[in-house]
Amino acid sequence: MNKGNLMNNTKTRRKGSMLQDSLSKLKYFLVLAFLLVVPMQAMGQSFDYLPIVDQTDTGVDRLVVPFDTRERDTFIQVTNTASEKVNIHVQVFDVNSIFRECEECNFDDMLTENDTHVYDVENMVTNSGPGITNGGEEECSRPAGTYGFVVISLEAGFPRSSLIGMFRIIDEAGYEYRANAAGTEDTIFQDISQGMVVNFSRANGHNLADLIGITYRPENERSVSAAPNIITTFGSQSPFDEVLIWDEDEDDTSCSPTTFACAVGELNRGIDDSLPNSRGQLNRVCSDNVLSNNIAGWLDLPFSGFTCAGVECRAHFVGYIGLNNGDGTGSMDSWWEVGEQEILTLGGPSIQ
Repeated sequence: MNKGNLMNNTKTRRKGSMLQDSLSKLKYFLVLAFLLVVPMQAMGQSFDYLPIVDQTDTGVDRLVVPFDTRERDTFIQVTNTASEKVNIHVQVFDVNSIFRECEECNFDDMLTENDTHVYDVENMVTNSGPGITNGGEEECSRPAGTYGFVVISLEAGFPRSSLIGMFRIIDEAGYEYRANAAGTEDTIFQDISQGMVVNFSRANGHNLADLIGITYRPENERSVSAAPNIITTFGSQSPFDEVLIWDEDEDDTSCSPTTFACAVGELNRGIDDSLPNSRGQLNRVCSDNVLSNNIAGWLDLPFSGFTCAGVECRAHFVGYIGLNNGDGTGSMDSWWEVGEQEILTLGGPSIQ
């Protein structure tokens, strides 16, 4: 596989399609994929503060993408849409590192105005050249056989909402996942959605699934934290909050509650027995083979909450779903979730 050509194709293909929509802020409010919550100073009345998290065709402050080097190559593109340079902080979380589960490596980088850079996860090289890194980009290169996620954040004080990005994950067999990066931006928007669903299909020979759920805790503007004990939970034993899997005949089957965290078996799941995880991990959301006679369906995943070391905490969640048959060209889709809702009071700070 010629990585040089792949990186050039990634940059050429993505830059045009992202920038052509960079001014389409209105569309952002009409096609929400994610809703999360972060703190904000109250402004005269009580309201819920729900910044948008979505695939980025418009600029944001933080990008969140998965990576996978288990017989796959991963390329992550980031573009600065501002008319001046920006400094960024790159964090790589390796779920199954040989040293520590959910090991973090990080470095600093810089993008000039309207600049685009592509990171090869197995050979991380900064855009700015040597001298600006903190920890070293070479140390953050991930060896084959690893998986996890990457977070790219704007440094404080630089033009806000200026990052856009995408990723490509390519199997050795040729199958490709690609999608815009999920990202956050500070926008007041009321959450009126009730459904939290993942749509999927076995059509066209799809028989493998990657249901990726990234849970992280924002520490400050430039960094986040993730660990096996920072967890998102969906569903409960209550009949009103069950995880349900629906087939195309609109018949549902209940499933056990499920969790996502930066831990082996907790980041990348399969759907059910007919759509298992593409890397062979035995961590399906639903254990019954409910799609044996059907080709399509969807998961209803009621959000239960975030926990950190066993207690409720403020965290964020980003989800991606990819289906593949191991041979062909494909893409990933995003699925959204809400963060912990923080109620703001008149004249006072947000609840932490």
